[in-house]
Amino acid sequence: MNHQNDNTMNLTRMLHSYQPNPGFVDDFYALETCKLALQAVESGNFGIGCIVVNPNGDIVARGHNQVFYPYFRSDRHGEMVVMDMIEENYKRNNGMKGYKLYTSLESCPMCMARLITSGCETIIHVADDPSGGMVHLKHNLPPMWIELAKAQKFAKARCSSQIEKAAQSIFMLNAEGLNERLRIRPINELF
Repeated sequence: MNHQNDNTMNLTRMLHSYQPNPGFVDDFYALETCKLALQAVESGNFGIGCIVVNPNGDIVARGHNQVFYPYFRSDRHGEMVVMDMIEENYKRNNGMKGYKLYTSLESCPMCMARLITSGCETIIHVADDPSGGMVHLKHNLPPMWIELAKAQKFAKARCSSQIEKAAQSIFMLNAEGLNERLRIRPINELF
């Protein structure tokens, strides 16, 4: 058994035995994103999970990164997957006031633009992504995007450090290998 499989099994055990801490307001939702992130890894995708919560606190969409499986789709980041579900299932939705999107990892530039456009009121990430995330750089967005995002809140999850570390660990399980696949992926592979 390899090191990644050992880590995956340990993380699976920890997530399934973990009891959300009521002292951390986002702990339950953060845990759910981690479980979805682990499903992404197990299917050969980047370890990122996302949920959307309605104003009543109900989870109305669940998803995870699907860039490599079931087939290559460069746009199937976790945030994109759940926003596609929301926009497809709630076509008459008059906006996303009161809705929260939770993601296990800080959103990349592409996902951040989508989330700003969506109007989802609150976007919460569990683990920071200093090398690929955009939330910590939102002040560098073009002026139009900064203006569009004024009504939204982008924040770090208020969850236990154990769940935050799990989110980071899950993402790192296969990120290096999948990033390498993206780097060496020839253009002619598309045809």
